Amino acid sequence: MEISELDKYGICDGISEIILTSGMENPNAAPIGLIRKDNRVFIRLYKGSTTYENVKRDKIFAANVTYDPLLFIKSTFSNLGEENFKYHPLDSKSIPMLKNSASSVIFRCDEIKHTKQAMTAEIIPMDAVANDYRPKAINRGLTAVIEAAVHATRYELTGDNKFLDLIDQCLETTCKCGGQREKDAAEILLNEIDEIKKRVAGGKGTE
Repeated sequence: MEISELDKYGICDGISEIILTSGMENPNAAPIGLIRKDNRVFIRLYKGSTTYENVKRDKIFAANVTYDPLLFIKSTFSNLGEENFKYHPLDSKSIPMLKNSASSVIFRCDEIKHTKQAMTAEIIPMDAVANDYRPKAINRGLTAVIEAAVHATRYELTGDNKFLDLIDQCLETTCKCGGQREKDAAEILLNEIDEIKKRVAGGKGTE
């Protein structure tokens, strides 16, 4: 499969926000930014995550393109249930994909490099499935709630209150521009942030 074919599946130049599915026996899903530049594609995965361990071991995964904000938020902060996955056969393996994705591309890792904090790899597209060719306009509420989720993970890592202000700005856009699923995702995110605040406050109290 050629890199140029990725356009047909929604993975274009720049950083594409996808949900990565990995783990052939115990499937896991997590949002990541997939980098496409100069006819090459890369990922960076940080140590300590199930996704990191799965990809390090199997060296193969699926990148799922979806417009569903609930899938992004739920896969950021919890494990998706088995009912959300389907399996695609490739070279005697069964690769987990999201059932309700617009498209899914299977990648194999190549030129893996490890640092103390992360693993980077050039990735090679092996196969792809398109499930939904219906056009969909960009919704600012969707992009804003995804950005808010990114800020929430950074707040949990750093405890820096500036990320809470950024989250508020993003979710204000979601409330103005989003549909019901975007607003439902924002509500779930707010509940998660309340729990993160407790953990951050507890961590500061023990310093």
